[in-house]
Amino acid sequence: MSYATDKKMENLLMMQMLTGLEKKPPKAKDFKRIKEKQDRLVHELMVRAYDIPFYRKRFEATNTTPADYNTAADLYKFPILTKEELRDWMDEELEGNAEKYKDWHVNPTSGSTGIPLRTLFSPRENAAVHANWLRVLMMGGFVPGVHKNLHRPNSLHTTTGGKKSLTQKLIDTRWKEMSDSIKNRIPSEQLLKEINDYQPYFLYTHKNVLVRVAKYAKEHNLPLWQPKLYAPISEMLDHQSEQLLLEMFGPGLLNAYGLSEVGSCATRLPGSKEFVVNNDTHVINIYDDDGKPADSGMAVVTPLFKTDLPIINYTTRDRMVTYQKGGLRFITSLLGRMNDVIHHKDGSVTEWGNIEIVVNYSTNLDIVQSRFIQESYDLIHIQLVKDPASQLTNEEIEACYTEKFAPVLNNEFRFEYEWMDEIPADPNGKLRMIVSKVK
Repeated sequence: MSYATDKKMENLLMMQMLTGLEKKPPKAKDFKRIKEKQDRLVHELMVRAYDIPFYRKRFEATNTTPADYNTAADLYKFPILTKEELRDWMDEELEGNAEKYKDWHVNPTSGSTGIPLRTLFSPRENAAVHANWLRVLMMGGFVPGVHKNLHRPNSLHTTTGGKKSLTQKLIDTRWKEMSDSIKNRIPSEQLLKEINDYQPYFLYTHKNVLVRVAKYAKEHNLPLWQPKLYAPISEMLDHQSEQLLLEMFGPGLLNAYGLSEVGSCATRLPGSKEFVVNNDTHVINIYDDDGKPADSGMAVVTPLFKTDLPIINYTTRDRMVTYQKGGLRFITSLLGRMNDVIHHKDGSVTEWGNIEIVVNYSTNLDIVQSRFIQESYDLIHIQLVKDPASQLTNEEIEACYTEKFAPVLNNEFRFEYEWMDEIPADPNGKLRMIVSKVK
């Protein structure tokens, strides 16, 4: 195997892989075929993992071999992989085998927990990530090379980590970068103009960027181009933001769930109420609070295409409500990160999912964005952005928020409010809904 050759061929590899992926939501007649493919890939992945020392120890710890893994459900036998364990392993690989990985891609996370994670992808794995992302767009009707795409600068749109080859420059002429980036924050007015001028078929960028552009257009009564498809990425889509986006950008909202470590693994198409899992490229298993198989609880993801340095049973720390049909997983609700919580004095926590339930039923309060910052065991600082069309006073909204949220938080907290034109993103470009300063 020549990684250098694969790197030169990534664009071709991506197109080859794309032809074999499911590009429409599965129907009942497709379930058996997709399930058989998923099961076959599970076994093949475990055969590859068995020869990797990091995973051999995990096989031995569970007294299993690749022969024990033939379905997605069999992965419940294997240990869960935490972000900390993955970080340590990847760092060890990079530091000890620099020459081996010179033609690989290093995909860094933003380090929202304070310590960035570098994930290694071989050229072939990287091509699979991008083929999978293109498939997600095509499920919504996007045609590469035909429809225009406007996106925030990142490496998702090419197979070379953001640097395009001559071939890609010719092929990707319909892909255009927005001027906004994490390190170069552009005013909403300029981004609005870029969107209106380019009029993309598909638009994707951080959720908080789309929200501030939508709010700016509404506040100033300005026209805003409505793409056929648009995707708020990198952050969980809360109900308040979703309502504003639908109002201003139109009905073409595509909600793609994924992580940089494993790629895009589930998609909610415009108008749909549930997510279709990319079962031909991923396994999503769910664990309850006791660590047992369930349909509601913590999501654990395995990308089946990542076979050179596998990521098996990776805990996302996100909670989901799901069901299974024909052996395939479907998601009805994303409940958010397990570590986005409010801490109580007695050691218990209130998760974002509990707070979001109240937020979802508070849209009549004309709030388009909110963030909860726990300052101490008895004080919650709430940042709010009002809908420009609101007829309510700040005091009326504050009183209602206090009334609704105090019982959810066991009546243990005082609330202080900060009214903002927009809630600024965190240094990594994302916007977390809960920030707790209590350790």
